[in-house]
Amino acid sequence: MQEYAPLSPPYRVYVVDDHKLVTELLIHRLSGDPAIHVVGSGNCGAAARHFVAEQRVDIVLLDMEIGEEDGIGVARELLAIDPRLRIIGLSAFAAGHYPLTLLEAGGRGYLSKRITTRELADNVRRVARGDLAIGADVAYHLATDVRDSGPVNKLRQLTGKENSVLCLLARGWAVEEIAEDLNMSPKTVQTHRNNMRRKLKLRSDVELCLLALKAGFVRVHEAK
Repeated sequence: MQEYAPLSPPYRVYVVDDHKLVTELLIHRLSGDPAIHVVGSGNCGAAARHFVAEQRVDIVLLDMEIGEEDGIGVARELLAIDPRLRIIGLSAFAAGHYPLTLLEAGGRGYLSKRITTRELADNVRRVARGDLAIGADVAYHLATDVRDSGPVNKLRQLTGKENSVLCLLARGWAVEEIAEDLNMSPKTVQTHRNNMRRKLKLRSDVELCLLALKAGFVRVHEAK
């Protein structure tokens, strides 16, 4: 695992969230801490990539669900631009596949948006010191729900492309829609579906989608 040396304050923080009110709230929460300087904010992955490529950023507070974008993919793209970045995932949900997947991708923390102002600033400073920042509810999920037999661990067998297909499949998208969105042929989508069922020992797409729901890959209200 990469070693992170302590940063010197003020820590340059960039906020990525597609909800303007949430972004303003996060900035307001951090503005009272003299050790933290919010250098900018963006509402999509493209804005974050452009800013990180042009400006020095120490820590990124990254919403895991930015519109139709996957926060894990955005995190990987930002780290490809600047491997020194320290990314803290933010979400309204402590459970699901995001916490473990982000940490495995190189993230340095994962926090619930329900944390207090003091907790948010404390965790930013913790990451700046070189430590991990894991919210209490997230830690509980990692300790209890991510087991060898749990849905999150089962889905870790899938490839990145299979994960992408599964997310759309669980939302009720048709094969043709998935193929167009992911720039692949319908035949390739079908192959991914078959491979996922084989790997996970499932008999149908219904079982596959239920597993995705249990793992938090997609919320019930997102399905068509």
